[in-house]
Amino acid sequence: MSHLESTLDTLYQRHLELSNKVDWGYHNLLPWERGKNFNEHPWSPNQGTISPELTVAVETAMLTEINLPWFTAGLKAVFAQAPSALKAFVHTWTREEDQHGRILDVYLLLSRNGEPEARDQVRKNVISNGWQNDEGDPFAVMVYTSLQELATRVFYLNLARAAESQDPVLSKILRVIAKDETLHYAFYRDAAKAYIDDDPSRIATVCRIIPQFVMPGFGMPNFRQRLHVIAKYANYGIHAYYQNVLKVVLEFWGVLHYDVSAGTREARRTLDQYLVKLQRLAGRQAPAMD
Repeated sequence: MSHLESTLDTLYQRHLELSNKVDWGYHNLLPWERGKNFNEHPWSPNQGTISPELTVAVETAMLTEINLPWFTAGLKAVFAQAPSALKAFVHTWTREEDQHGRILDVYLLLSRNGEPEARDQVRKNVISNGWQNDEGDPFAVMVYTSLQELATRVFYLNLARAAESQDPVLSKILRVIAKDETLHYAFYRDAAKAYIDDDPSRIATVCRIIPQFVMPGFGMPNFRQRLHVIAKYANYGIHAYYQNVLKVVLEFWGVLHYDVSAGTREARRTLDQYLVKLQRLAGRQAPAMD
């Protein structure tokens, strides 16, 4: 077994130990007492427990999470020839992610936030459209998933804070989901770091992937409008992504501290230009100071 494979095995075992400590069941967190038959008690807009804006944010999260079958298929394919720890992690990750979309979907129904018929049609369309992974390199996918998992963690925690005063039950659900995302991020982050330590020339791939990064829900209807609402009412936008996601990952991997070789020069130039642009946009969206 190579040093890289041994490191990945260690990371996977660490994940299993930590995830077992935070394991949860969605049946214990949902407000079942709020449930009513929609045929006998038709839905109306004034029945919800949270604002329309926060409802959009929760719906967007749910519509991303419910594409889990497609995410699993994509990861399983790209990791087919990867070390065994990565293949095993996909199965564990799928098991842990399975509850996220379900608990958010059922919460919205029980609490009557959002119009159920319209959401049902969007949900079916999103699942039907699926998700396509265009990367064949396991390391490139781990760079992407590191960003995606940390971005999701930050989003859920920010949304939980925004929801606290409106519905503490929802806030607790979001914080529990964020714990899963924290552990998923830690695995991918450390696995990617192991690959970089094994071959520093992989920094070129990091520099290539980061400017192309978009969240996996980008194909859903009205995605840009949803992002605008989330940035304004759930405090997760370009500024949060730049400060709490991208800068954190870049620093952990030490990307900007590596010497620029001939093989990475062009990719690094593209990354530097992207960071300058993103920093400027993040500055415009920075929250006002008291």
